Amino acid sequence: MSRAGKFIPGGGKARRTGPIRAPEPTPPSGSAPSPSPDGKKKPFGKGLGLNKPVDKKQRLPIAIMSAVVCCLLVSVAWYTMAYLPAMREIAAYKQQVADDAAAAAAAKAEADKEHAEELLKLASERGVLTVDTNPTGASVTIGDFRKTTPAKFTDLIPGTFSILIHADGYEDYKQDITITADQPTDLGTIQLAQRTGSLSLTSPESNVTYKITGPGDYSHEGQVPDKLDKLPVGDYIITASQQDWTLSPITVPIRDRDSAQKEIKFPYGKVSITTTPQGATVRNGRVILGQTPLTLPHLHPGDMSLSVDLPPYTLQHVDIHIPDFGNVSKQIILQQDKDFIAACGMPMVWVPDGGGFWVGKYLVRQNDFEAVAGYNPSNFRRPNLPVESVSWESAMAFIDKLNQYEAKAGKLPKGYHYSLPKESQWETFNDDAKIDLAATSRLNTLSSTQDVGYSEPNKYGLYDTIGNVWEWCLDDFDQNGNHSLRGGCWLSSAEHFPNADTRNAGGAKYADQFTGFRVVLVPN
Repeated sequence: MSRAGKFIPGGGKARRTGPIRAPEPTPPSGSAPSPSPDGKKKPFGKGLGLNKPVDKKQRLPIAIMSAVVCCLLVSVAWYTMAYLPAMREIAAYKQQVADDAAAAAAAKAEADKEHAEELLKLASERGVLTVDTNPTGASVTIGDFRKTTPAKFTDLIPGTFSILIHADGYEDYKQDITITADQPTDLGTIQLAQRTGSLSLTSPESNVTYKITGPGDYSHEGQVPDKLDKLPVGDYIITASQQDWTLSPITVPIRDRDSAQKEIKFPYGKVSITTTPQGATVRNGRVILGQTPLTLPHLHPGDMSLSVDLPPYTLQHVDIHIPDFGNVSKQIILQQDKDFIAACGMPMVWVPDGGGFWVGKYLVRQNDFEAVAGYNPSNFRRPNLPVESVSWESAMAFIDKLNQYEAKAGKLPKGYHYSLPKESQWETFNDDAKIDLAATSRLNTLSSTQDVGYSEPNKYGLYDTIGNVWEWCLDDFDQNGNHSLRGGCWLSSAEHFPNADTRNAGGAKYADQFTGFRVVLVPN
């Protein structure tokens, strides 16, 4: 039997045999179920199949579908109520930022335009500044511009500037100035203030003079001690002198407001010489320094060649180096070889060359001549001067008497006799003779003979072998009875006596104030 209007799950529709009834309306979601015609409430969904138990196999898909639907509903609600308003606010903020940026760009463009117009206006306006200084040549700086005085700036933008003027040795000058385009600015000539210091000069020595040079062609001469005020700053060169000694230039810096002090010291050295025995004569060239023991203070630094002589001891040559501020001591023991002093007082020096013979250390002196001959023919009189105005014949006569005199006194060496030197012998004991033209020229300033020993000794210890008086030799000069003369005299000059080989001559009786002699002691 069929059931009209009955829904058969999973089945088809049954044929309806009764009258067709309209379906009951589905109550709205959330409303109460409508009462049934009989007045009794019916469960919601009854007749729809909604309250019918669900098949267990359909529960999970339905739960998932319900969760998806809930998520979709939540998402739609979030999108509608939160996301869309936020997007609208962000879009409105971006639009505001864009509008502000556009406004700022427009304002900047307007400001740049105004600034450019101002610069263009200023560029068409320039000021002029002229300035000079005393002294000229100072550096003038204005902003990025720099020139040397006298200076003229012609391209200055009007305004207020700081000007700086600098010159070495002077105080920097600073000033604020206003440059206008309507008229030039002239600062005139600015007197720069010089930076200065002072210098005090002292010296432990006396009679010290100096010359000082410095910046700006500064130059001054004076005598120490001295004080110099208001010296322009810079380096100064001082050259100090004492008599004939001039020191090497020294540099002294002067700084601003500085009080510099400089002590000028001459680096004198000192030499002390002692001999055994004492009493030896010490010479430096022609100059007799004194007798030992001898102290020589205030000596120039450098090398010194001294001769130490005490007849009959052999003359000694001493080379000494004197350092700056040095104190040198020399102890010399004199040796006696064959040198001796004749009975008449003539020192005789042994010359080993040329076969060996003795030579008078000095030209025959007037006191030697008088002791033997008993008279003095000289024009210039003094015991230690060489005898002069003596002829060859008179010299030979003296030698005869000298041999007798020495033999009688027991001072004549056996196998030897006194004689005038042969020219060959004269050349032997003069082989180191040096003709100093300056010294020879100096002889022209003399007005007479000089004490024997006025020259420096030669290597054998002989004095005055060149100059003082011409020396008679034993040899004939020619076949006319003239005899040789050697050595020059106190009036010789470079023109008439160019070297030691120069010869002169005179007759046997010839005598003048330029002619004397020296003796030798030679083998018989």
